[in-house]
Amino acid sequence: MDATGMWRRNNAALEEEFVVVYWTQRGTGRSYSEDIEPSSMTLDQFVSDLDELVDMLTTRFGAQRIVLAGHSWGTNVGVAYTQAHPEKVSAYIGVSQVVDAVDGERRSYEFALREARVRSEAKAVSELEEIGPPPYSTSAMLLQRKWLGEFGGQWHEPRGLPQLMWESFGASEMTLLDGYHFWRGSEFSLSALESDINAINWIRDAKSFAVPVFIAAGRYDRNTDADLQYEYFEQITAPDKHFERFENSAHSPPFEEPEAFNSFVVEKVLPVAKARAN
Repeated sequence: MDATGMWRRNNAALEEEFVVVYWTQRGTGRSYSEDIEPSSMTLDQFVSDLDELVDMLTTRFGAQRIVLAGHSWGTNVGVAYTQAHPEKVSAYIGVSQVVDAVDGERRSYEFALREARVRSEAKAVSELEEIGPPPYSTSAMLLQRKWLGEFGGQWHEPRGLPQLMWESFGASEMTLLDGYHFWRGSEFSLSALESDINAINWIRDAKSFAVPVFIAAGRYDRNTDADLQYEYFEQITAPDKHFERFENSAHSPPFEEPEAFNSFVVEKVLPVAKARAN
């Protein structure tokens, strides 16, 4: 989904230290179009798209490398790109890093069902038991995410969609048309990417990095399980690596603890990136 509004609302302070580029990948936000072929919605295609963008940026700004940050699904694009083009990346930041789609989804489902039972939420127990454990359809996943949000595994302090949309529109460039594209793009992307999403396993496919790696995880994240993120971090090799745990966040540290996240990027990532920039 297009999170530009949330980033601009919460993390624009990073623009004081970086040239920040907010990329809306094909099929999302303003990059959504009814003319996009679903068959073009693949991780390989996104890596190719991103490489075009990176080349445009390095040419325009006279840089050899960029800092690449991905959040949630975006970490899949980030890892895949960093593996394919390490020479163009000065540092990689995985925010709420996806690790193993199958194991991560299993942990997420088990957390939601366990919390439903502990809280005696009969409706949640019934609905979660009805869809059963993963693998499941996109609609079942969205139902599980609804309860995950209710139980603090999505946002440490639960926030409803109206609040999130209100925050997004706090960014000056967001319009009502962006709200329309947000919904259409999210639905289209989730449907088109289902097979790629379910195939992700970076513990198997990407444990060695040629660039510094920073993983930013919310302590309460049960969407891309925080413990699984740390297990992955422990197994990877990189010229430099750092794990930052945000104590009052779940799945979105940049939006739940923006000041802490911005400080982390400026104080810990920026010096490493500068040293490798050229």
